[in-house]
Amino acid sequence: MSYANTQIKAIGVVTASATDQGKPAEFGQGIGENWSKNEGWLVPVEWALLAVPIVPKAHLEQIAPLLPDKHAPLQTNGNGNQSCYLARISPELGNFLLYLVEIEQVDTASFLKGVIEEVQGNLVEQEIIGSERLKTEKEQLIKSRQGQGVFRQRVMIVEKCCRITGVADERLLIASHIKPWKTSDDRERLDGENGLFLAPHVDKLFDKGWISFTDAGDLLFTDRANAILTAWHINPNINVGSFTDKQRLYMSYHRQEVFQET
Repeated sequence: MSYANTQIKAIGVVTASATDQGKPAEFGQGIGENWSKNEGWLVPVEWALLAVPIVPKAHLEQIAPLLPDKHAPLQTNGNGNQSCYLARISPELGNFLLYLVEIEQVDTASFLKGVIEEVQGNLVEQEIIGSERLKTEKEQLIKSRQGQGVFRQRVMIVEKCCRITGVADERLLIASHIKPWKTSDDRERLDGENGLFLAPHVDKLFDKGWISFTDAGDLLFTDRANAILTAWHINPNINVGSFTDKQRLYMSYHRQEVFQET
């Protein structure tokens, strides 16, 4: 959380582990004079600027009890703690600040969620690469994240076209996991019945949780997706047909954990 001049103006997501790095060359004269030139750490961060900054003083009743007893970034009156450069906050306080973003700045919250999910997927991929799995198994698991390899071939056995558009040219379709790759186990990551063939724009909506399907094949969509369905000439009352028993199990997970109904 980037706080300055009584406002939180940006929220960032750390995208990788820190690396050794000296003092940035762009630091001006007089800045960081106590910082050794060759010592430090670089932490890569994906920042999202808030269209409407968060003003902690406006939410002091909720924030004050969640501040740490020592080294707090804010004083109990809501003013910044000038002696604090970098502070750890609790998950409860972090979640409350993210909640404020979610209810007022949906697009920013969605962007941050996407970055977090990408980072989580990268961590899973790194675990697979560093594991004792067979080399060929590692390759197939990583390829399946991109809808390629054995997973795609197995999806082709179950699915013949995009469920929404009807496009059957496999070169134009994405093999999309129903239960997300990052939360699946190895068997589920390669299971063709944990997949759908979707056109790229439809895959994006499904992957972001803006659409899903009932067990009977009826389309479910969020309020945010309504205007997009209209712009893309997708019938909101479409029925995409039946699913296999295993697909319905995966779809239940998608509805409960991915679909952003509320």
